[in-house]
Amino acid sequence: MPTLQISDAPRPLVIGARGLAAIEQNMRIIVRTLAYSVPLDRGFAHMGSFIDAPTPCEAARRVAELIHALEAREPRVRVLRVSLEPDPRGNMEGRLYPRIVYELRDGVQL
Repeated sequence: MPTLQISDAPRPLVIGARGLAAIEQNMRIIVRTLAYSVPLDRGFAHMGSFIDAPTPCEAARRVAELIHALEAREPRVRVLRVSLEPDPRGNMEGRLYPRIVYELRDGVQL
């Protein structure tokens, strides 16, 4: 099962990406975009209610929100698990980053 780790490490946008690289690029964009920040699609992505609310309840709400946004905007994937983890580079900044385990839906060909 593919896993996608989102972090602050910059990744250039690849125009014309194909296959799994395109799917993962789309997932990164969805996770990093707040709702109402896309002018012609105000409902795109997620609400961002997690900002300044690092409680366990808010973390669960954030995970559910991410799963819904990913499956609604990237229909080729089924999200199996989302966990919020510290920076994979070992930086102690108090931030949590999503780690997404997913599978391709039946019939999706790369």
